[in-house]
Amino acid sequence: MLASSRAVVIDAVFVAIICSVHLLALSLTPNPGSGWWLPLLVSIPATFVLFLRRHQPLLVFGVLLAVGTGLTLFHQPVGVLNLAILVAIYSVAVRSRLRTAVLVGVAAMIYPLTEMNHLSPGREVLNLISSSVNLVVVIGWARAMRLGRQRSAQLEQTVKLLDQARDQLAAEAAVVERARIAREFHDIVSHSLSVVALRAGVARALVDRNPEHARETLGELERTSSSALSEMRAMLGALRGDGDTTPAAPGRGADDDREPAPGLARIDELVDSVRDAGVQWRLERTGEVRELSSGVEVTGYRIVQEAMTNVLKHGGSGHARVLLSYEQTVLRVEVTNYTDGGGADGGDPHRAAGSTEDSGHGLIGLRERVALLGGTLTAHPVAGGFHLAAVLPCTDRDPE
Repeated sequence: MLASSRAVVIDAVFVAIICSVHLLALSLTPNPGSGWWLPLLVSIPATFVLFLRRHQPLLVFGVLLAVGTGLTLFHQPVGVLNLAILVAIYSVAVRSRLRTAVLVGVAAMIYPLTEMNHLSPGREVLNLISSSVNLVVVIGWARAMRLGRQRSAQLEQTVKLLDQARDQLAAEAAVVERARIAREFHDIVSHSLSVVALRAGVARALVDRNPEHARETLGELERTSSSALSEMRAMLGALRGDGDTTPAAPGRGADDDREPAPGLARIDELVDSVRDAGVQWRLERTGEVRELSSGVEVTGYRIVQEAMTNVLKHGGSGHARVLLSYEQTVLRVEVTNYTDGGGADGGDPHRAAGSTEDSGHGLIGLRERVALLGGTLTAHPVAGGFHLAAVLPCTDRDPE
């Protein structure tokens, strides 16, 4: 609205200037035949059509060209109508295609041709050359302005698209981050609460028969719950924007929020935390044991943690094996459990290491973790149990 009002004011001032100069030019032009005021009856109304040049440029050009040509043919002074015609040509060229602009320029040559009868031969040639130069300059200027406006519009559109793409990427990044945090919470809460529940059951069963063992079990329960609270506190700190996104290590105090994320070196602690819970665990490492990149370390740890959680929930009593195979370019993580029956789910082997029933989105989360690293994850039942295996492309940790 503001730009439109500005354009109206500019056009009004421009038309007023043209009319004033035209009036002055006609008053100073000798015309003994009919008086200088007679052409005003036609030329002044014609100049007012310049108000329409932004919306109907072809109409404005046609009216001004017809008036200028008619006055010339009837030997009447035209004043500054030639300038108004050039303005009309500019208005057409800046808003139309190049072909239209050229056709308008050719049509405009009618006006200087009508003046040839009143000029000497030398002046005729000079007049045609000057008129042609004026047309080329005006049309060229108009085309340059048109291209500049198009490029400006394209730039604005590009900036708008980039802003939209940035907002979309930010939204997608937020979704990915929420999914990552959800997986972290699942890993922390699901495993820790499963261990806490089992330890609490063992302690309750032993509190009368073996108080010392029950006391040790309660101590382990306290350490497990404290570790889970510490990791959750670090995660919540990241959500609040505290800048600390690394979970605390299992077994550390609640104030230990700056410990590194869990890695493969702490699988032993993880296995020890679930011993005496009805399943006999065996941990094996093969190949050259070394420190890998942080993504592989955390993913390997979470795979074992999730598999253990599902074994404790659904595997019943029996035994399980965790294998970490360090190869040159990949890390293989395998968790296999064999149930003896009698567990919480009747020892169903289809609901053990890789089960997703009643365990949230554990296996889905693991597949997403592994896929982000370019690895593969398989989970399938075996005779009397369940087998989960992951292959993670790995590199050694970069030296600090």
